[in-house]
Amino acid sequence: MFSDSHACYLGLPPGIQERLQMLCGVNDYRIFLMGRGSAKFSDDLTQKIKDEIPFGVNHPLLRTHPETGKTGLYLNGGFLRRDSLYDARTGETLPPDESREIVAFLLQQHAKPEYVCRFKWEAGSIAFWDNRAVQHYAASDYYPHERLLRRVTVSGDQPFYDPTSTP
Repeated sequence: MFSDSHACYLGLPPGIQERLQMLCGVNDYRIFLMGRGSAKFSDDLTQKIKDEIPFGVNHPLLRTHPETGKTGLYLNGGFLRRDSLYDARTGETLPPDESREIVAFLLQQHAKPEYVCRFKWEAGSIAFWDNRAVQHYAASDYYPHERLLRRVTVSGDQPFYDPTSTP
């Protein structure tokens, strides 16, 4: 299933869109590892992740897509510290309760049916997506079949938000 981050942003009330313009958060891979990832990874791979990836990466909650110029929500519940939001202009950290409330609200946007496309898997199907523009959720409704996944992650640009970009 794929959720359109641009549509999620456009569906927000204007006051919330404005509030989000300068908010940033901290991504932390340790949240993923604690939640579910480390049990699936070898000790060697887990250590490699820890050695090569910084555990506190700041990024905006809104992202301007580098090719389309469109604004979209840019957060991942598996990595974002829910109490880490701050104002990029002032550096002021939001109170933890307010930060968690905003993150919970934004994550709910990606679950709204009007923003979600369900990919129909058939023999020979293949899917590619742009994590800069969508959220992906792997529904585990394929039993008794197995899901074979080959993941390729392409390094790209540093996430940014341009308030003058296309809404």
